[in-house]
Amino acid sequence: MPNRLTVADRIIIHLSNYTKYLESYDVSIDISQDGIAAGLRISRAHATIELKKLKENGYVTEKQSHIKKGKTRRKVYFLTPKGEERVAEILKYVKENEIDLSRYQDIRKCKGPDLWDSLDEKFKPIIAMASVFRKPFSRDVLPDISVSLLPVDEKGMVDLPQEIKEYVLSVTETNRIEDYHNFAADYWLHCDDIKEVLYHLVMAKRFNDAEILLYNHAAELMLSPDDELFETVSNIRDMTPGYSDVVHYVQAEMARRIGRAEYCLILTKMMEASSIPSERFKGYLIEGKLHMDHEEYHLAYRSFIRARGVFDDHMDTNIECCVAESLLKNEDIHEAQEILMRLVSQGFKDYDDEARAYYLLGTIAIKTGDDDEALRMFTISRRAMIKRQSEILTTLSNENFSAGMRSKAIEYALMADECTLNLPAVEPSKTRK
Repeated sequence: MPNRLTVADRIIIHLSNYTKYLESYDVSIDISQDGIAAGLRISRAHATIELKKLKENGYVTEKQSHIKKGKTRRKVYFLTPKGEERVAEILKYVKENEIDLSRYQDIRKCKGPDLWDSLDEKFKPIIAMASVFRKPFSRDVLPDISVSLLPVDEKGMVDLPQEIKEYVLSVTETNRIEDYHNFAADYWLHCDDIKEVLYHLVMAKRFNDAEILLYNHAAELMLSPDDELFETVSNIRDMTPGYSDVVHYVQAEMARRIGRAEYCLILTKMMEASSIPSERFKGYLIEGKLHMDHEEYHLAYRSFIRARGVFDDHMDTNIECCVAESLLKNEDIHEAQEILMRLVSQGFKDYDDEARAYYLLGTIAIKTGDDDEALRMFTISRRAMIKRQSEILTTLSNENFSAGMRSKAIEYALMADECTLNLPAVEPSKTRK
């Protein structure tokens, strides 16, 4: 017997990990023909032949079982009592011959170096391509090979263990990794996953494309800030003048939202020194919000006033609401009310600003003991929020209709109509411009 394990022995060792699931209703896809082939990194045809022999020799039995997270029943394999006895013999042989069993294990259980060393050179690029993905992805997008190299779930998705990904990328050439990130960016663009597209563009050092993506999808990305996204946008380098204000804004605002106050403050100071007015404005605005987060209301007021001064030829309703709120937090009710009433008198172009202004007026009314006025202000604020929701749903309806998704377009249109029907009865004191 050669100093190595046969494919049949490897299948028996593989199945020995799943004996306890013999009577389970749901079983792992790993004990199907596809799962066994992927776990042992052999072709499905090879796995079929070996399983047939093992069954004929009484080492395995087959049955139809429901696959976990799947919708179908499939043929799966378990060891017989004779197969269990064979496991002990194989393990004894492994110990006596000092065979490293890890290199024969399921890819998800392998150590990175063991896996890499056991691979044929022509298969290493496939593993490297798979290693750049942070999320499960479709196996179909990778080159087709005869060997079931990657573990695939019931939905045809691949997700390698993080330890393997890190090792594989550490031994792969940098330019190859950038190529693979380009490939992944195109995949996620097709899937409409903007966050993953941005990540892979940055990792591929396609910073200009990342800037354009951020410019077009900043509002969407800011809805769900987290450490991963923050790290991605922080790694955008060599910014072009036309996009720097947007990139810096997202970097600073995301830092504020996830609690990176010091980094946020450094960025805002850099933005405030910019020659681009819009960037200076955003720098002061975010700095003011940061001070509001830390209840430093006098400092917030100062930052908002500086933002107001960047564009002194027109009134920005958002910054005026910020100034009013900082004054209100400092108990300067009279000046805050004057600012808000000026906004009401000129009307609003943005539903969000309208909702915020009337909410602040309602808060002032409570502080001054006018409960009826407070109720009226809060009702108008709620109307604006509902109109904003209706506006968003209408936009979604139009986008789906343009994309040919008529049923979705109708669904969003009906939701928008329902919002309108639920508008409170109280009318704003001023009409919208």
